[in-house]
Amino acid sequence: MEREFIISAVGLNVPGIVARVSRAVYESGGNFKDSSMTLLGDYFSLMVLVTAADDQIAQDLTDACGRLERDRELDINLFPIADQYRGTGSGASEPNYEIRVKGVDRMGIVYRTSQLLASLGINIVELETKLVESRDKTPVFSMRTAVVVPAHVSGETLRKDLKLLAEDNRETISVSRL
Repeated sequence: MEREFIISAVGLNVPGIVARVSRAVYESGGNFKDSSMTLLGDYFSLMVLVTAADDQIAQDLTDACGRLERDRELDINLFPIADQYRGTGSGASEPNYEIRVKGVDRMGIVYRTSQLLASLGINIVELETKLVESRDKTPVFSMRTAVVVPAHVSGETLRKDLKLLAEDNRETISVSRL
């Protein structure tokens, strides 16, 4: 019976991290399903949804992840997805809107934006943030989210609520339908 796992790995950003993890999955007989990989400061982070066709492959994958963690400077976690939780997510995962936020960096931008979205029943499926310095050395925060807006929330309602949030927090927020 097919099993699913999530592998998360974090390590100093050096060439070969993706190759080492993907080799471990391949040699164990596992298969990449979905993945997200990014650079966070000086560290490389990856998350991979992996399938294993049977219990032996699952054990081989567990052993391979353990070896990677011991042999390399990687912190690896392997999360088995229990059968009762497979396919029980929040439904549609294809984003239908993109929301971008930009403004002078202040604590709480991610919280306030995500709280508003949650209050409307909107599911965030991707979120990226970046902090850069402007020419005058002011820290500028930007955030991009891909979201699933349920049918009961109109685009107009979303735009109105985000406009109020932007005005309240002196940020620029844009909404695009995908």
